[in-house]
Amino acid sequence: MRGNGDQGERVRIDLIEVDPEVFVDDAGRSTRRPRSALRAVGLVSVISVAAVAWWPRSEPPEWNVFHPAVVPAAGMTDELVFDQPPGELSGTDLAPAPVDVRPALGYVFGEPGGTFLGRRWASFRARWNGRGDAPAATEGPIVGGVSAEVRRLRVRRFVEWGPLDGLDWTVTTNRFKEAETIDFANHVAIIDELPALANGYDLGGMVPVGSIAALDCVVMLTSLFDGDRLLGPVMPTLVRWESPLYNSALGSIAAPSDALPLVEFVLGEGRTVTVHGQPAVAITSSRFGPVIAWLDDGRLIMVQQDVSDEELITLAESVRPASEDEWRRVQLSSIRDDGELSIDFGDAVRLYQGVDAVTGDNFAVSVQAVEGQLVACVERLNSSSGAARTCELGSLELPLLMTLLGADRGFVLAMVDPVSATGAALRVGVADGFLMIPLQDFGPEVPGLVAVAQLPENHGTIELWNAGEVVATI
Repeated sequence: MRGNGDQGERVRIDLIEVDPEVFVDDAGRSTRRPRSALRAVGLVSVISVAAVAWWPRSEPPEWNVFHPAVVPAAGMTDELVFDQPPGELSGTDLAPAPVDVRPALGYVFGEPGGTFLGRRWASFRARWNGRGDAPAATEGPIVGGVSAEVRRLRVRRFVEWGPLDGLDWTVTTNRFKEAETIDFANHVAIIDELPALANGYDLGGMVPVGSIAALDCVVMLTSLFDGDRLLGPVMPTLVRWESPLYNSALGSIAAPSDALPLVEFVLGEGRTVTVHGQPAVAITSSRFGPVIAWLDDGRLIMVQQDVSDEELITLAESVRPASEDEWRRVQLSSIRDDGELSIDFGDAVRLYQGVDAVTGDNFAVSVQAVEGQLVACVERLNSSSGAARTCELGSLELPLLMTLLGADRGFVLAMVDPVSATGAALRVGVADGFLMIPLQDFGPEVPGLVAVAQLPENHGTIELWNAGEVVATI
């Protein structure tokens, strides 16, 4: 495909590979990939077909150039939680470092209201690879003057060709005939690193939907909701909660500003709503139930819970940045999920124990140092249901002041280095003054002097004092 009228200049496009199964409804799947599976986003194409003429290089067409938004450095981080947790943390999948690739170039066109699984649509994508040109072709399917490979999967067709001038290319169409697919491929281009379509090409009722980079962000995020981690230049994060009534999930990814229409393209047409003052879409997805998605400060955020639209909007409105303590809890859940931290809870040191006056359940707070980190747990011991344990991850950098949640109550834990400790105490503000709890030595298994207190309702400021001054506060 050609650039700005230079007779000798050619631009080549790369084909990546979009796995069609990523978009198949859950009901249509016989098996589900494990969460740990890693795959690149992209599309494969093979097999041959009849040749179709390409635009003569000596007479390039005029191009309609699209200016998609770039994937931003999101102002909002992935450290997001609900204001009131809708259950116990049940799983996390934190974003790994992105793979070292540039976002794909390209665009998606489709019939209004159409989705990935229905109606006519067409897309093209290009990726840089730096290889030399493919040889010119004179027979077989030809796109851009070189041989193309074509594949069909039910009503979907894929065409791959290149490399040309450092690019490999892929075109994907839905409900197109083979000749129509190759014709579309011969009318796309990359002009000054921007996707373009020949002005002479008739979209036939289709309209521009959004950039391939935005589509890839949506695919990676929705695939993670399905338990499938894809690799790309940006990575999503997903946190799950579980309660007796329903499961909830909160995921996000840095994404371009044109990503929201692609959510409907992937999951199905939804209802326009507002979340945090931003345009949002509520969709009853056949893949994983009711979801709501919106863009906020460079980040595409998606919430899932099997409730009504109104209840889901209320839940979405409660999304906020996590506190340091809240995100430590999420990180610990992720570490334990991934098997990166080996914990033997029998080695923990119990610091605090109490009895619930209503249920008679025993509960306790314990800590242990594991692989350079502090694991603090709240345990509920019940003779009928066994032990329930909620743990959080803390730093061994002292002084330390952190809150804990578990057994339907809140606690605070304070720790200082015994070498520098002088009159160290934990101070908790209450309605009629404050509680002052001295830090104690619990033996060599605990890496500091420690105090633990159950937090009363409507407590005030929490402070850690040492040597007559405040060294940490919450």
